Amino acid sequence: MISAIIPVRNEEGSVARVIESLAGQPEIGEIIAVDDQSSDRTPAILRDLAARLPQMRILPTAELPPGWTGKNYAVATGAAVARGDWLLFTDADTLHLGNWLELIRENLTNRGYDVSTGPVLFYDRTFRSELIQLWRKQYKFFHLFGFYWLIGSNVAMRRETYDRIDGHKDISILEDYDLSVRMFKQGDIACCYDQRQTVYTSARRLSNLLTYMMIYIYGHYHYRVTKHSAQLLQYPRFDAMDLKVMSDIAGMKQVNEKISSSYAKFISTIEKLEGRLW
Repeated sequence: MISAIIPVRNEEGSVARVIESLAGQPEIGEIIAVDDQSSDRTPAILRDLAARLPQMRILPTAELPPGWTGKNYAVATGAAVARGDWLLFTDADTLHLGNWLELIRENLTNRGYDVSTGPVLFYDRTFRSELIQLWRKQYKFFHLFGFYWLIGSNVAMRRETYDRIDGHKDISILEDYDLSVRMFKQGDIACCYDQRQTVYTSARRLSNLLTYMMIYIYGHYHYRVTKHSAQLLQYPRFDAMDLKVMSDIAGMKQVNEKISSSYAKFISTIEKLEGRLW
C-alpha cells in the first residue's frame, strides 16, 4: 500500500486540487494530510475532503517539541503513523500527472528500487524559477557517484528504507538533503531517478531569490563545514524569512543596508527581464 504524506500550511488555494488528484489514482492506499498550524481556511477544507474521501486522514500538529520546526515535524509525524509499505512525500502546492503513482509503483516493485524520485518543475514559470531550474540540473551529475539529491515534493521510498536511515531529522532546513546524505552513506540503497516521474510545483517561494539563496548557502556552510547542527535549528519558518531576518541570523547586521540596496537593484533588473520574457 502507498501512503502519501502531505505537510500543509496555509494552502487553501491548492490543497483540495492536490489531494483530489491523488485520491483519484487507483494505486493510492491512504493520504495523510498533516496540518502545520494553518491560520487560513485550510483546516476547514481538509475536514471537508476527509468527509468525502475514505483514503484520507488529517493530523494536526500540536506544539512543536524542542528542536523541531514546522514542515519537517509535520512530515515526520505523518510518516510515524503511515500504514503503507511505501511512503510517498509531496507538497500541498504540487501537481501530479495522472500516471505518477503508477510510475512509482513500477519503480518500487517491478524494477526493485528502494527509492524513486524525478524532476520537480515549476508551473508558474518566472525568470527566477528558471534560474533555480538551471541550478538543479547539476544534481544529475551526482548520480554518477550514486548520490541522489532528493527534493521533498517528489520522493517515494520503501517503509523499511525510511526506517533504516532513521527518517527525517529535527533540523529546520536541508531536511531533504540530510535524508539524501544518510541514504547515500547507507551504501546499499537503490535509488531511481525517473524522468517520467515529473511533478509541477509553485515558484511563489522564490519571490525573494536572494534570501532563498542565502538560506541554503548558510545552511550548507553549517551542515558541511562547521558541522554545527544546533545552528541549523535557529532559522524561523521559511515563509517568515526575509533578507533582514537572514542578515541578522548570519551576523551581518552591519552590512544589511548595503545588501538590501544591492538586492533591490538586482530584483528590479530581474523584474524587467521577466517583463520582456514572460
